[in-house]
Amino acid sequence: MTCPNCLCPFHELHSDDGILSSAELNCLVTDAVKQVNFSAGDVLFAQGQRSASLFSVSSGLVKISCHSTDGREQIVGLSIPGKLLVGLQSINDRCYEYSAVAASEVSACKISHRALLTAVRSRPEIAMRLIAAVNAQLAHSRSLMLVMGHKCAAAKIASFLLLLAPEKHNGNGRFTLPFSRNDMAGILGLSEETVCRQMAEMKRNGVIYAPRGRMEIQDWDRLHAIAEGPAA
Repeated sequence: MTCPNCLCPFHELHSDDGILSSAELNCLVTDAVKQVNFSAGDVLFAQGQRSASLFSVSSGLVKISCHSTDGREQIVGLSIPGKLLVGLQSINDRCYEYSAVAASEVSACKISHRALLTAVRSRPEIAMRLIAAVNAQLAHSRSLMLVMGHKCAAAKIASFLLLLAPEKHNGNGRFTLPFSRNDMAGILGLSEETVCRQMAEMKRNGVIYAPRGRMEIQDWDRLHAIAEGPAA
């Protein structure tokens, strides 16, 4: 099957050595995949649900969250287009340990756990792609931990905005911001008032422009300087 999702780690072009086959640009796990779309707010899978699939996001943003026994939601991660596989952590578990919800319109490849693991046993190149996906997941988690590690609220917020902004937007700095100020506060361990105050300050200083649901980075250098600023 020819695959249009070249961001998926199982697409033939995603190889450090180039195309793995001289045939069409196929998905390496064709029998395990189907393409799916979600609207903002749709649930890819829920915490406690039987673990059966993982998702390679080709566009949009997915919010990863856990729910406490009293029903409170804690956002613990994000998945943006690239090598990240949503649900990878639960590939060997009976149930998902967290929920995945589309924070914007999302297009993805839905990959069967069972079929993927069967393919891994017979095709070493697929196993290598899976290892690369695990490494990408760890790298992204480290990036999010670095954001959380800032003691300065302004540095946390600036780093978070840079984490959300795809590299291709370094020109005009415009992208969808699918999180409310309250969501950002929950992710970053800040109060909603602090997030609003710090973002208002960045807006006054000409660093960002943030109409509802949108983000425009107007001064990349200053935003980077805030993100790399003092820890306290």
